[in-house]
Parts: sequence; C-alpha cells; structure tokens
Amino acid sequence: MTKYRLTYSLLSILMLSSSCSQEEIGGSDNGPEAGRIAFSASLPEVSSRATEVTGSTLENFCVSSFTVTSSSVSPYFLYKTFSKSVTGKFLSYDPECYWPNNDDRLRFVAFAPSCEDMRQAGGFSETDFTIPSLVKGETMASDEYKLSGFRVANDIASQIDFITAIAYGKLLDDEEEGITLDFHHQLSRIELKAWGNSKSYDVEIAGVRLGGVATQGVFSFISGNDTDDASKAGSWEAVAKGSVDYIYRSGDNIVMLDKSEGSPLSSDKAVSIMGSKVGGETGYDNSAMLIPSANPAWSYKDNAANGENNADGMYFSVLLRVTDRTPYDDGKLVYPYTDNADGMEVIYFAVDKDTNKTIRTRLYKNGDEYFTDATFTSKYDLAANSAEVKAFGWAALPIGDQWKPGYVYTYTLNYSDGVGIRDPRDPKPGDPIISDRVLVNVDIAEWKAGSVTDVSVPRK
Repeated sequence: MTKYRLTYSLLSILMLSSSCSQEEIGGSDNGPEAGRIAFSASLPEVSSRATEVTGSTLENFCVSSFTVTSSSVSPYFLYKTFSKSVTGKFLSYDPECYWPNNDDRLRFVAFAPSCEDMRQAGGFSETDFTIPSLVKGETMASDEYKLSGFRVANDIASQIDFITAIAYGKLLDDEEEGITLDFHHQLSRIELKAWGNSKSYDVEIAGVRLGGVATQGVFSFISGNDTDDASKAGSWEAVAKGSVDYIYRSGDNIVMLDKSEGSPLSSDKAVSIMGSKVGGETGYDNSAMLIPSANPAWSYKDNAANGENNADGMYFSVLLRVTDRTPYDDGKLVYPYTDNADGMEVIYFAVDKDTNKTIRTRLYKNGDEYFTDATFTSKYDLAANSAEVKAFGWAALPIGDQWKPGYVYTYTLNYSDGVGIRDPRDPKPGDPIISDRVLVNVDIAEWKAGSVTDVSVPRK
C-alpha cells in the first residue's frame, strides 16, 4: 500500500480524556476483542494532479463522536486520529478510545486530511481551519459541528482533497456486523482538455486559470435534523469566490495545437491543458479541486458594472500564443499582440529548442533582453540554456455551470475556429481575439467507489 501520512495537531483543542484510556499500547494490535466496533471505509480510486485521498493512500483520518438522544447531542470524544494497524484495521492509540459501557447511541463524524495537513498543503494560517471547542457533557444543536474558513489553494498543484463520513451505531446493535463508514468527496473535480484543427493558425498552451469559482467556505458536518441518513455527510455554507490557476513549470510540455505529429486534431484526441510532464513525475490526471457551487457565466458584455477586475461570474482563461499558418505570414505571432500598446499581461517562458518543454516559467522583458526578476537585475542567458523565449497571453471563455460535490467535470475546448476573448484582468476585457468562437463540451461523472478498509474502536 502506498502510504499517505496524515496527522492532526490543532491548537487549543480540548481532549476528552474521560472517554479514552490513557494506556500507551505502542501502535500494536492484539487482534479482535469483544465489543470492538468495525467500520467499513469505502473510498473512490482516482488519480489527480491535486492530492487526492483514495483507499490506497488513506493511512489516517480524524474522528469525533457524539452521544445522541431524543433531546440533545453532546460530545463523547473529539478529534481522535485513527491509524491503520498491522492487521489492516484502523485504531486509535494515543490514547485508546472505547465504547461507553451503556447502550448510548453514538454518531461518528470522520474527515481527512487533517486541518494541519490542509494548512501545510495550501500554506494557510492557523485560523484558516477552525472547529468548535466542545466540552464533554455540553449539549449542542445537531448542525453546530462545522469546519469554518476552509480554503482551497490558489495553485492547482497544491490543492488537496477533502472527504467526510458520518455513521451511527450502538454497542449492542452493531458489535457483530460492524458499521459502514462511507466516505464522500466534498469537493468538485475539474478537468480541462483541448484540441484544435485550424487551417489559419497554430495554438500553443502553457497554463490555465479558473475564475469566479468557489474557493472558500464553511463546511457543516451535520445537515438538518439528526437522522440515520448520512448519504451526504455534510454541506457547504457561506461560499466565497475567487480564482485558481496552474502556470506551466520547468519540465512541463507545452500543448501544441498544430499539424505536428501527435497534435490533437479531433475531440477524441483532446489532451489535458493543466500541465503534464513526461518521465520522472507521472501518475497524476491533471485536475483542480474546488468547493461546489452554482457558477453563472462571466457577463463580459457588462464590464463597466462588474467591478475592479471586470469579472462577475465564472470563466476559464487559457494562457496561450497564436501564430499564423497561412502562406502569407507563416510563423508570425498573432497573439499576444507584439506591440502591446494597451499593456496587457504577457508571460514569457524560456523553452527548450529541441523538446519544447518549459525551462523557466517566467522571464521579464526589458528592451531586447530577458531577466529572471522584475527589477531587471539578473539577466537570463538563453544561449547557455539552449533556450528560446516564447510570449503567452490570457484568453478567456465565459462558462456557466453548477458543480456538485463528488462529481468530475471534464471540459473539452475546441480551438478550431477561435481562441476566445480578452481576460477580465486585461485592459480591454471581453474583446474578441481573432474570433471568440470556441466550442465547449462538458462530460460529468461521479467518482466511483474503490477499495474497502476496516476501522475499529475497542469497547471500554
């Protein structure tokens, strides 16, 4: 099994020691015991550029438990890490957590990765992921257990999956058969692909931006009244929107939509445009993970009323360059505009002359020279790196859609008859580039269930 190391170390969390033994058992597992609860943890099996939790990568997850009666909900134990033992079961070790001796009905709420791992993945602060500090015996409303300030990373490559599960059980009812702990992906997975077969121009792609998408929100682990129906395992609230991107890095292959060998000339040969490396770093499927939400399309025709960055609604922006293919101007740069009279953003890449892989993501132009910094103090030696410089600009596509948790949305862009419009951050947002006619197709699929593992809690 490929191990995915998850830890949990939130500051200022009150541990409920009265419901857990203080005996240190050193991570061993002495086999089945009477009264031990067994969970079956089902997880989808999908690979992704973003860090996805699957059955083959799940080693630890965090569990809180609540005593549920007809009139109240109160904490039993909180924020305990359950880790895979040598027998393949998941146990809580430091300290051990046990069933109550009575026949209390318990609600188990599980999630992964931990808040600490989510902070480390996105570079967030201690306060970005907060969970209520609850006290044993204290009653609470059914929907008060929340993860507030959840954010996805701005860099698609740094994004991390978020899965949750809810289960209910009692010792006498569930000791023999165990309880199913069915994890659900709470984010939407987004993939972008492209193809093109233009007779007039070639397109090269070196990055993507998803704008007007949900990037921050509050996640409520319990939705509505107490129920045995845990099919959704929570819901999103107070969603705020922003943008995420992936700009190609050293070793990424620039996507070529031209007549070269291997160029995707039809929809069935469309390729990912979220960055791909050949050799050394394989195994990801190039996708973003975002908070589910309803996303109306960017209303670019109303730019004047849309605020500082002219964006009100969702759009995909692709970092590309367009060159003429016609006999009259073969090879001439069409976009980004060479004169750049209006000051649009142009991103310069150092590209290997032989492989067309990116060597350096961003260079800064000053006259006819290129530098590695915006202050023009460190000149880049193109000859020493066997590189050429290529200029790229953003070209946007208004997209409207509703994303649901646990679904994969694969958008295929057809650049045969156009390349889109100028980006919302551009000085002339919404202006057509060559032609704004880019056909977009979307395929929607659920993540499929994969492996099953066992989770155990010993009886007190």
